[in-house]
Amino acid sequence: MIYLAPLQGFTDYVYRASYAKVFNAIDAYFIPYISLKNNTIPNKYIREILPGNNEQSRVVPQILAKDAAEFKVLENILVENSYSEFNLNLGCPYPMVTNRRKGSGLLPFPDEIYKLLDHFYSRSNATLSVKLRAGLKLADELEAVIRVLNQFPLREVILHARVAGQLYSGAIDENAFSYAKQNLQHKLVYNGDIFSKHDFIDKQNKFPGVDTWMLGRGILMNPLLPHEIKGIELSEKERADLLYTFHQTILERYLEIMDNEGNALNKMKQFWIYFSWCFPNQKKVMKHIKKVKALNKYNPTVKSIFNEIKS
Repeated sequence: MIYLAPLQGFTDYVYRASYAKVFNAIDAYFIPYISLKNNTIPNKYIREILPGNNEQSRVVPQILAKDAAEFKVLENILVENSYSEFNLNLGCPYPMVTNRRKGSGLLPFPDEIYKLLDHFYSRSNATLSVKLRAGLKLADELEAVIRVLNQFPLREVILHARVAGQLYSGAIDENAFSYAKQNLQHKLVYNGDIFSKHDFIDKQNKFPGVDTWMLGRGILMNPLLPHEIKGIELSEKERADLLYTFHQTILERYLEIMDNEGNALNKMKQFWIYFSWCFPNQKKVMKHIKKVKALNKYNPTVKSIFNEIKS
């Protein structure tokens, strides 16, 4: 089983729907977290959770909340939009989130996590999973958190075994993941640093029994990575054609929903930050994309980039 990780600004509903339409090799799509601002939910989050924007077979919205009260408000909004499965974000590592005791910022406070989960399960029949880091500052924080998680009937726990302070750099703490595998009484999902089939096989060998994997940047950099992991063979032409179709599907959708072509172009430039890694000359590709200032120059540039790999 392969899940698409929730990455703010990248795996939005346009990306998720386009991926499902073109590739259809992912088993679950996680919506980047929704949270409250001034006790209300911003419009950008509403667009992300609308049922019409999430027609894949399994879509899981992620909730970022500091306590049970915030969680309940967000849960109610999701229920109104026909969701019955949620994911609690205990993993966001960025200081602007953790300083508010949200995301990884809750990990040093297992009693607060207990209160949130206890309140949820005392009144809800919905399905809940948790995505977390190994800790905020120290991986030792994981031990107390696991003791709390084991007291509740979670569907699964997704672990990115870095501490928040690492962000996405430095090594994965494989000892922390092994500890979770041995002590957690729930299904454990691996997340972190799978960028190739070789990476996947390495982690599969190190953690036998784990059968579900969440991929984020690996898919953004190579949308066909799930195919490779699942053994779906494609010719070079088929790969290039699928990648081009994926790009065009996303571009057309952004042109439909954005206020103007300039905003759509900016979203596509953001998309290329990772998508450029599909090409052997990544730096050259990104340089060409950055130079483009208008859509009438963008389309020929993209065709030229793809022609290079087809030739």
